[in-house]
Order: sequence, then C-alpha cells, then structure tokens
Amino acid sequence: MEFVKVARRSVLRNGYATLVSVDGEEIALWPVDGKIYAINNVCPHQHFSRLHQGALEGIHLSCPMHGWTFSLEDGHPVTGNGRAKTYQVKIEGDDVLVERPARVW
Repeated sequence: MEFVKVARRSVLRNGYATLVSVDGEEIALWPVDGKIYAINNVCPHQHFSRLHQGALEGIHLSCPMHGWTFSLEDGHPVTGNGRAKTYQVKIEGDDVLVERPARVW
C-alpha cells in the first residue's frame, strides 16, 4: 500500500474538514479528537461531491444534500445505504499521509 503526503497536522482544525486531492480524487480529512480520518468527498447516494461540507456528530458525517450519514472510520452507512470510500491515514511527525486511491483500469 502506498501513502502520499497531503497536509500538515498542525494546520488541521478539530471537527473541520480539509479537502485534498490525490491523483485527481477529492478526499476530505477530518480530524476528530486527536485522530485524523480520510473519506472520499463523494456521497455514494447521488454522487454529490460535497461531503466535506457535511455536518459532523462524533465520527458520523451527514451528507449536506439528503442527510445520509456515514461513519468516518469505515464509511458504513448510519442512515441511508451505500458505503463511502475511506482511506488509511498515517502520521509522520507533522506530515499527514493518506493511502493512495486504487486505480481502476
């Protein structure tokens, strides 16, 4: 598994998303209580690409379009169906690294 540096931990704000791009794929970084989660910015419901603007309650993120809610840990739905893509995160010093998205050929 390959990881890519995407941000500095020191500039992320707890409970607020930071949108990054890896190989053309938008990923929202969500720091919550000392842990950083990475989730694809596209809701699996209607492919709405604004999950980073959703409401956060604990580690549950609600899509701002229709309110479907997903776990930041694994992307499983809390309400609605479909699974949001999540990515592994590594911290090296102040660097935040995210798993490189799999390429589909």
